[in-house]
Amino acid sequence: MFDFDSKQKFVSYEIVHQTSYSYEHEKRSSVMTVCMQPKATPWQYLDHYQLATTPESAIDIDVDPFGNTRHFFDIHRPHHRLTVTSNARVRSRFDKADETAEHDDWSALEKLHTKLEFWDFLLPTDLTRTKNDLDSWTDHQGGIDKSNPWLFLKSLEQRLSEVIRYRPGATSIDSTVDDLLRHHEGVCQDISQLMIAIARSKGIPARYVSGYLYVAPNATRRLVDNATHAWVECYLPSKGWCTFDPTNPQGAPESRVTVAYGRDYRDVPPIRGITIGEGEAVMDVSVMVFRQS
Repeated sequence: MFDFDSKQKFVSYEIVHQTSYSYEHEKRSSVMTVCMQPKATPWQYLDHYQLATTPESAIDIDVDPFGNTRHFFDIHRPHHRLTVTSNARVRSRFDKADETAEHDDWSALEKLHTKLEFWDFLLPTDLTRTKNDLDSWTDHQGGIDKSNPWLFLKSLEQRLSEVIRYRPGATSIDSTVDDLLRHHEGVCQDISQLMIAIARSKGIPARYVSGYLYVAPNATRRLVDNATHAWVECYLPSKGWCTFDPTNPQGAPESRVTVAYGRDYRDVPPIRGITIGEGEAVMDVSVMVFRQS
């Protein structure tokens, strides 16, 4: 899928994503599914991937209906702590989009509604369903160009970054679009799901993208922590799937590493599972992205 030419300019990243659980009382069993392996795409090549657990466990691999790689493991012996460490090396290249090319008009979207491959990305989900009139909401914000789907999405991406305040802790992983619209503050997950809801309300297929974002404060720092990120891809007939990042619209395309696609966050959490045993758990997450070239 990735036609890599050594003469082309590319960016190389190493990503270490570690999740640790400390249990109040000993757990008898843990069964987990992990979605942390970066995707192989036309613009992204996965050089290396390794997933390890402590306590050590056999790990199975599968591919979900959205084409994401998932790892599964189960530990059926007593443990007070569980650590899951994902290590990836990725090379990325991006061709600058030709934004001067002819754009689809709104009627071009109609043929997508009869194609099964887009249905999941046109229908609302529990997190993106809303009681609000999204047309009225976008009109009220101003600055959104509705002359064609491409200009609508580009101006929407920019406007959402301006009217929704980025504030960690303002929402939870189960927050809905309505929760966000009540307070106008949240994180990348929430802002992306709002853009998805608006795009789908206009008949544009839209999918949630999970991954990592490399934004270094200066050119000399090559290590970035707390780099998990979410953004949006929308499908336009003349362009295919296009990236929009309503949290960080000015970010360079090569600064993002794609891990998984879904209808919303619930399709692609990095890790989820169940444990058997009494007591509470404390989770600690560490994510580091190192730019190598």
